[in-house]
Amino acid sequence: MSNEAEPWRAAPVQPPFPVDRIDVWQICLDAPESAVDLQEVLARDEIGRAERFHFTRDRQHFVRCRSAVREILGRYLGIPAQDIRFSYEANGKPQVVEDQNPQQLRFNISHSSGLAVIAVASVRAIGVDVEKIRPDVEYLELAERFFSTNEYQALSAMPSNQLARAFFACWTRKEAFIKACGDGLSFPLSEFSVSIDPDAPATLQEVRTDPRAATRWSLFNLVPQEGFIGALAVEGPAQTIERWFFNG
Repeated sequence: MSNEAEPWRAAPVQPPFPVDRIDVWQICLDAPESAVDLQEVLARDEIGRAERFHFTRDRQHFVRCRSAVREILGRYLGIPAQDIRFSYEANGKPQVVEDQNPQQLRFNISHSSGLAVIAVASVRAIGVDVEKIRPDVEYLELAERFFSTNEYQALSAMPSNQLARAFFACWTRKEAFIKACGDGLSFPLSEFSVSIDPDAPATLQEVRTDPRAATRWSLFNLVPQEGFIGALAVEGPAQTIERWFFNG
């Protein structure tokens, strides 16, 4: 049984392996640690990616996020952060290489406006998305263009003071699901429907190309900080969810 209302807590130094549990970590990307020092744990290809960012803040955020991801995964796997090696799926999604990961630890990352979240599970596919709630968005125009007909109609019926949260609840639930599927944005957003009420449990309601998909996936709400909204998608039934603050 999931525990969506549980608070975020300080993380243990050595978290137990997430068997029958999902761990979600939030990471402050504006932390005071020097990005230059953190860069020492990154692989050469990651350093190359960091150097390609035009803006210093974006480069620092990337370095802090990837170094934190390495530190978190290393705690589960018992491997120094700098020694972890990644392979990449066709859509660019990273995974720990097989010889370092016999227990099939899975993870997924999302970030927005100085905040990152990483979801960690064992064996099962997982996806996570987080967004800062922004007022400068044409919610209904975007919904009509990208969402399913059911979602657009439900969003159109929302009171104006609830429209922003409902839009981003729907968006993050959809993004988390397609990231968990591994199909990225190549999976049409309009081909499946999720619930849109940000104050109600997140659910996958319909996938047009796979009528049984709604019974094989679970969605959960995430609210890491005020002004942000997120979602978690997991293959299989509901499980316990632990929410951790990354403390470096």
